[in-house]
Amino acid sequence: MHATCSGAPATQEALINLQGATHPVLADVTDPTHPRTICNITGSWSPQLVTQGQVSWSATQGRADAPGPSLIATLDLFTGTSVVVASWTGGGFLDGLHAWSPDHTTLAYLTADATAVNVHVLSGGGDRVLAAFGAVPGRGVNPNEDDAFIGFSPDGGYFALEQTFTPNGNHLVVWSTAGIAFSQASATMATWGSTTSKLYFRQPNASVVYVWDSSGSAGNRTQAFGQQYAWQGPRADAGDDYLAFTVRDASGVPHVWLYGHGGRAGGQIPNERSSPVFLNSGTVFLLEEASCGANCGIGPAHQPDGKTFTYSIATQTETASTIATVLGVWPRPGQV
Repeated sequence: MHATCSGAPATQEALINLQGATHPVLADVTDPTHPRTICNITGSWSPQLVTQGQVSWSATQGRADAPGPSLIATLDLFTGTSVVVASWTGGGFLDGLHAWSPDHTTLAYLTADATAVNVHVLSGGGDRVLAAFGAVPGRGVNPNEDDAFIGFSPDGGYFALEQTFTPNGNHLVVWSTAGIAFSQASATMATWGSTTSKLYFRQPNASVVYVWDSSGSAGNRTQAFGQQYAWQGPRADAGDDYLAFTVRDASGVPHVWLYGHGGRAGGQIPNERSSPVFLNSGTVFLLEEASCGANCGIGPAHQPDGKTFTYSIATQTETASTIATVLGVWPRPGQV
């Protein structure tokens, strides 16, 4: 992976694919309706932002039935320096899923082959295996219920793995430096909140959103909202106390909701939208969806039609966007 940069790091950045482009760019999204390209990135992999000027990605030459070399690497976009930070033999489903701590000193990642899925944490103290699950069996995927999420809390004190694919083990586990802090046998669609250590999730085929708060009683969860949401793809706002998520109605039509400041702000965003991502503290990126008829495949009856928008929380208006997809944003929760 390589980068060519024509500008300096910005206070609000996003790693994006622009409409009609073939490669991602690092863009200044201080003005999210007019993203300004800082760096053009080339390569065959999907990067994620680690810092203002660094990306990481995973790659493998293996498959579940034929393990091969796998790695996670970083690239400094402005100096061109790349580093392999972890390597192993893998290639199974979930192989290479990873997340960085807010201060980018610790990496949590998964290795997977035909025998197991292993959870690693890599820091200055070395590379430790924290847990092992059975290998993911071959089966279909339900995009409304299946999910895999790994991420650190904004305060950096915890990291969580939620996934619905392995045949054994708890499907939600939260670790601290002292060990397992919380776990659930089944869970899906998890995200950390904007600050401290609040983890939100729901159970498969259910519509109650729960929250685990590290400051509460150990092992306890509580219902997060009075209203029930079978939410999908929840995201936290790094600059304000908001969550954004998609809810599909009985006909499969998606609606994006904002939940902010303990329920004192937010609500449903108009129109048929899905997959919200906060570009900055006041702007949400949205996909438009439409009925897909006979072309739905395994997905719901409404799917993205290629049109995208940015939504201003302050003015409650949306604007057509030149962004096709968002791969990552900076700052993330915990980096503000």
